[in-house]
Amino acid sequence: MLEQHWRSSTPPKVGGIVDVELNELGEIVSVTAVDDAALAKEQAQKALDTASTEGRKYAGMLISKVGVPTLVAVALMALGWLILPTFSIQVSSAYRESISFYEVLKVINNSAGLDSLGNLDALSAGVWGWLMFAALLAPLLPHFHSNKYLPLGYAAPLMLILVVVLQTYISIRDSVSQARDLAGGFGGAKGAAMAERMMSEMMNMALKAVTLGAGFYIAAAVSLYLAFLGIRKFLASSAKV
Repeated sequence: MLEQHWRSSTPPKVGGIVDVELNELGEIVSVTAVDDAALAKEQAQKALDTASTEGRKYAGMLISKVGVPTLVAVALMALGWLILPTFSIQVSSAYRESISFYEVLKVINNSAGLDSLGNLDALSAGVWGWLMFAALLAPLLPHFHSNKYLPLGYAAPLMLILVVVLQTYISIRDSVSQARDLAGGFGGAKGAAMAERMMSEMMNMALKAVTLGAGFYIAAAVSLYLAFLGIRKFLASSAKV
């Protein structure tokens, strides 16, 4: 009976998946083998459709819970920190290196210098990286908990930027101090003064070699905007109590 209705060029096999066509009376008209590749494609499409539907549902929930302005601001913050260059450094006349804020955190975490710029992928941001991701999530927390102090989390990105700037300044100051002390140990006050002038000149040259990138300006503007929103929300919630 199967031979009468089999319509595929390949012979039937045990356990194979087939497509059965019935007539109005429920009788078998044709039996066709389902191609494995077509079946896998169909299943993948169904899984993709399900994931897309679920993604849209949760995205809609997140938008209604947090709001578009905050989500856009956090997305821009992530773009400015993770992808766009924060600094561009003219290492030599023929070589310029651009690094993101996340890569700056790698340099700070490893106490690395300019010689590490070509090997940043092998470095870890450590606790600084966790602080960065916590700062990105902090503006979302007030929308999921009613604690009146959580709106201050909107200022977390700005606070992290200020801490990184302060840490960078302290590292540079300590390097200059160590060089001055070392020179003073060998050449006395005169040697220390000469070392300080040399370090000052080197610092000026280094600053001239550094230009701020789009990531810096976006992160600075968005962090100030988020801090303003957070302080306003905190003051509003405190006034209601």
